[in-house]
Amino acid sequence: MTNIQILIRHSGISARQFWIGLAGKLVVEALPLLVFGALFAWLLVPELVSWMTIGVISLMVVAGQWWVGQSAKQTFLGAYEITHGLRSQLLTDIRRQPLAALKGKRLGEKMKLLTADLKQFEDIFSHLLADFISAWVAPFAMLLVISFIHPVLGAVTLGTFVLALGALALAERTFSQRAKHQHSMNTEVSSRLLEYVDCLPMLRGFAQSERLAEPLCEKIEQQRAAGLGLEWAGGMGVLIATLITELALVLNLGLASMFLQSSQLTWPECLVVIVASVICIRPLTRMTVYAALLRYMLNAADRLLALAQLPQQTAKGVAPIHHDIVIDNMHLSIDEQRILSGVNVTIPEGHRVAFVGPSGAGKSSLLDAIAAFHIPSSGTVNIGGRSIDEIGTHHWYKLISYVTQDVQLLGGSLRDNLLLAKPEASNEELQQAIEAAGLAAFVAGLPEGLDTHIGENGNQLSGGERQRVSIARALLHDAPILLLDEITSALDETTQNEVLESIARLSEGKTVITVAHRLETVQDADTIYYLDNGEITDYGAHDTLMAEKGGYQQLWQAGQIA
Repeated sequence: MTNIQILIRHSGISARQFWIGLAGKLVVEALPLLVFGALFAWLLVPELVSWMTIGVISLMVVAGQWWVGQSAKQTFLGAYEITHGLRSQLLTDIRRQPLAALKGKRLGEKMKLLTADLKQFEDIFSHLLADFISAWVAPFAMLLVISFIHPVLGAVTLGTFVLALGALALAERTFSQRAKHQHSMNTEVSSRLLEYVDCLPMLRGFAQSERLAEPLCEKIEQQRAAGLGLEWAGGMGVLIATLITELALVLNLGLASMFLQSSQLTWPECLVVIVASVICIRPLTRMTVYAALLRYMLNAADRLLALAQLPQQTAKGVAPIHHDIVIDNMHLSIDEQRILSGVNVTIPEGHRVAFVGPSGAGKSSLLDAIAAFHIPSSGTVNIGGRSIDEIGTHHWYKLISYVTQDVQLLGGSLRDNLLLAKPEASNEELQQAIEAAGLAAFVAGLPEGLDTHIGENGNQLSGGERQRVSIARALLHDAPILLLDEITSALDETTQNEVLESIARLSEGKTVITVAHRLETVQDADTIYYLDNGEITDYGAHDTLMAEKGGYQQLWQAGQIA
């Protein structure tokens, strides 16, 4: 339960309301026991129970029915407040975590963490935990009653308690492992299903719809087997514990009959033992089921805690005075695969720099590292002599405009997507960015202009249109450092030249860092760095690199031949 307590504290919400509701639920569970206690006292010593006592107890039971609703209300509201606070805090955590930490998770896993796992965490408080704790009230109260009447019967009842809990504890380890395996399979199936739906148009285009369907069906079958394995592991533990608790009832009935015949018990005492045993066993049976469900849900809490404890970047810091970029002996590995090794680069403020090289050389990863999307395994990336921890993400991302290969757009209007870069931008600023990105004619032809909705992730736009929207957004951001990753890959030659001319004009005085396969688009850069297998092997101006006849010159000639 330690992880639950940590998550409650992490939510920033007091659990007071929940505990008040739980206390009320325990009181409600105890009220029927007062009736049984009065009956017990009346059977043993009739003169101890007056009509006044019976009346008071009856009123308390009636009042308890009203309190059932009130305590449940407090429990649910407390659970919802805690979950709401945790959800908000997790979103804050995600905003502060390196993007690489989230990129490492598949979409299905991220969706499950923030939806299904959070719902299970909520259910722990709104339903399960209160029921699990309150299920112990009646068994322990009845255990005391039975022990008071005859110690041997009390010892038998306590022994079955211990055996039942032991059976659950033995089954818990297997159940926990099976639950983790089932979660892994559920996540895998969700991710593969999303991948299948996303790739279906392409698969149909090649008449290969079954290509991903077959492995998906295999994973679904493995998911079914994992689910059955989980049910077996949990069911066996619950079944054994239930049989043990039912055995306590049989033993108590048999022993009570023997003690009655041997005059060790009176008829009223025997009757009380029988009723107390029945009251004791029913909650214990429920409790075994609750214990299995609680273990399953606690696994969800463990995963949420792991998400919350991922390393975070400093949000606020000190903005640098100048914007020179210095990369010092940087090494970068992703998923234990080496991407960049020993990168040393100094980019003075206002310079135009290009990173070129064969596919897979690490060019885009280097831009990601400058943008702090990836955190170096070793070495540093500094702007103005300060690291991201000193500057803080708030200032760091204000310094950088990044046009990535994988364009991300919101499902709102074109205006909404552009204003992400600068919410206070005027219509004149919007128009300037649109024209610079070669979007003016496109926007003029839209039925509602900038207010036209572009579909989920801009799916109503072509690849070139999406890229130009991304360029316009980056130019509108007006940051001192501009990162451009293959921005002309989806543009025709005419549009490419227009966009490059506009960027050159609007980025005057800014630091521009470009990754390009079309080398003619970067030949005027102040410095060109040639990367191969994650290392910088050559650098210099275009003419210098051509004269050295190294990898850059070979890449240039190959492009000219193509």
